[in-house]
Amino acid sequence: MRLDRMDVTLDHWPLRQPFRFAGFNVAVLDTVTVTVAAQGKSGWGEGVAPVVFDITAEQAATELEGLRSACLSGDALAACASLPPGPARNALDCALWDLRAKLTGESIWHLAGLAAGPAALTVDQSIGLASPEAMAAAAQASNHAVLKLKMDQTLVPERLAAVRAARPDAEIIIDANQSWPRDFIESLLPALARLGIAMIEQPVRRGADETLRGLQSPIAIFADESCHTSADLTRLAPLYQGVNIKLDKTGGLTEALALAHAARAHGLGLMVGCMAGTSLSMAPAYVIASLCRWADLDGPLLIAHDRAHPMRYAQGQLQHFAPALWG
Repeated sequence: MRLDRMDVTLDHWPLRQPFRFAGFNVAVLDTVTVTVAAQGKSGWGEGVAPVVFDITAEQAATELEGLRSACLSGDALAACASLPPGPARNALDCALWDLRAKLTGESIWHLAGLAAGPAALTVDQSIGLASPEAMAAAAQASNHAVLKLKMDQTLVPERLAAVRAARPDAEIIIDANQSWPRDFIESLLPALARLGIAMIEQPVRRGADETLRGLQSPIAIFADESCHTSADLTRLAPLYQGVNIKLDKTGGLTEALALAHAARAHGLGLMVGCMAGTSLSMAPAYVIASLCRWADLDGPLLIAHDRAHPMRYAQGQLQHFAPALWG
């Protein structure tokens, strides 16, 4: 595919309020947006520069600018594939999927080889790290059936008990963001089981995954920061029960689909997540969500304002994206 135009812009999205999780406090989200055009049609995609990885939005934009001539004079799909996994490739890959849908008139579902996606899907609501009382209040105020709680090593039983008391009806998953060593996990498992925790996401540091080998956990443990692409699965499959797929880690929808299918072949459970982001990030992730047990796609709920034609949230459900937005 040869492009007629390719534009790269940097955007900054203030959050409604600072969001705290293990080791980080985020107030503004930085994104890189790619718009591509060919034959009178255009498509676009978004990459989010995650604070947990060592890349900035400016660096992602520089990577993309370096591909401009190849995309305009040669094969944009091949140029995109030459990028390393990350937000730059994600933005361009998703823009090319959007453009293909516009050029062919085919739905994104057909192009991806999937059944038509649901009109809406259940998404969790993320609750940032705070006092037990504040997290319980946020849980009480939420109309989501699934709550994702950020945790570090402090006040874990107290925070979980407070949230469980506030929302006995909710399904609760935990994101430890690499802050729990194995012995700490083992000490918590009885309490987590009593409180009905459904899943623990990335408790150990990326690179310390082997410390989970042989752990007998009654609660599923999913890899997040440790799992970027399908190439990681051979190493991770014996250690985890599932993976969290994020398009800013895989480098776009193309590899996210490959990772989802490969993870299923390994017998792993699936979750789709995001590095926050606008509705432009959520739309391609929604395609992956149709294959997943959990969908952590509440990014636009965290930012002060969204893009035009935003995706809609109602009663813990995320509505299908409109073609005017993407796909």
